[in-house]
Amino acid sequence: MKILTSDWNSSKEQIRFVRKQVFILEQGIDPEDEWDDIDQEAVHFVSFGTTAVPTGTCRLDEQGQISRLAVLSSYRHQGYGEMLLNRAIKVAREMGIRRVFLHAQVDVQPFYDKQNFTTDGKVFLEAGKMHLRMERDI
Repeated sequence: MKILTSDWNSSKEQIRFVRKQVFILEQGIDPEDEWDDIDQEAVHFVSFGTTAVPTGTCRLDEQGQISRLAVLSSYRHQGYGEMLLNRAIKVAREMGIRRVFLHAQVDVQPFYDKQNFTTDGKVFLEAGKMHLRMERDI
């Protein structure tokens, strides 16, 4: 397993592949909600297994928001999500960010709990899915 730290222009094909599979096809999120201007400015992370096919992705913006964490269904529960999150946190720390945050879909809150993220418990709707704001000091 390896993680590539990249930018949108260098890795957009891999990023689009994973996010389309997970968010648009699997979860039914509207493409208009999925693609935004943040992609151009964010630091992106792409995970790979033993082949050139990407297994997951996420991004980090300059405000410290980690978002669009997605792992292809056949690669879940193998450590890719944790590796992506840890790399994003490491890069955030290198950027001088002291607190990261994210909007977690409610059903994956336990994953972020295990990674020491906390929430105030307030649920909100984003891209047609219920989310929680979660944050963590780094």
